[in-house]
Amino acid sequence: MDATHSFTRRARSLLAPVLPVLALAAALAGLPDAARASSLQAAPVSISFDPTTQAQALQLTNAGTEPVEAQVRVQRWSQRNGADQLEPATDIVATPAIVKIAPGQRQVVRLVRNPAVPPAHEQAYRVLVDELPDKVEQDGDAGLQVLLRYSIPVFVATTAAPAAPRRSGATPPPLPQTDLSAVRAQLAAAPGGGTELRVRNTGPTHVRISRLALQSGNSAPQPVVAGLVGYVLPGQQMAFPVALPAAIPAGQTLKARFNDDREAQPVPLDRVGP
Repeated sequence: MDATHSFTRRARSLLAPVLPVLALAAALAGLPDAARASSLQAAPVSISFDPTTQAQALQLTNAGTEPVEAQVRVQRWSQRNGADQLEPATDIVATPAIVKIAPGQRQVVRLVRNPAVPPAHEQAYRVLVDELPDKVEQDGDAGLQVLLRYSIPVFVATTAAPAAPRRSGATPPPLPQTDLSAVRAQLAAAPGGGTELRVRNTGPTHVRISRLALQSGNSAPQPVVAGLVGYVLPGQQMAFPVALPAAIPAGQTLKARFNDDREAQPVPLDRVGP
């Protein structure tokens, strides 16, 4: 996940997709005592709609001791030329769009599709939750306030997810691993130096890549990217910077977790790119 901090009067932290409050507090350890970290939390970290589902819920929680105000917007999400593109969405709306949450309280925001008709292709969105500066901050308080932005991925599927079998007292069977037949990857020299992992997705649904690691035989995997690497939407190619050589050493395998898989799979690498 990415996080950038600009410690001006209205310092803002841009996080994608979600930065837990404890991690944020650690990032702010060097700030003056007057700096105030956010207490806004959002769940879930991703949202999925079946083709005819009309609404889903986003839960915002104020874990602090002061009221929190936030704006919620829905953006249509696409990828072009290896970059994420966002533009205002009209077919999914957030209600309420502005929330004020008392300390220790929760607010449910409904995400409503209009119309709720099955799409021809998987649709992707981002819900942006922007914490708003409080009145004290706007009136010129000398302290610093770090404002959060949550960017939560939302997907509308073309077919309904299969129902999980229910058997009393039985452990549900594990979900099948993600089919990677439509995914190809390369390790190549990045234009600005270093190495990047280029991933192309020719399939009909998005691919989420996380927990990238190198493994040699049966030894413990050596993390390369401990958390989220990124998303590749259908029909797109994205490049992600990685601390790796452009050629994997002999005897080692580059692995990652794809989507909701419980186990890592080898990354389907082609030859080294130019």
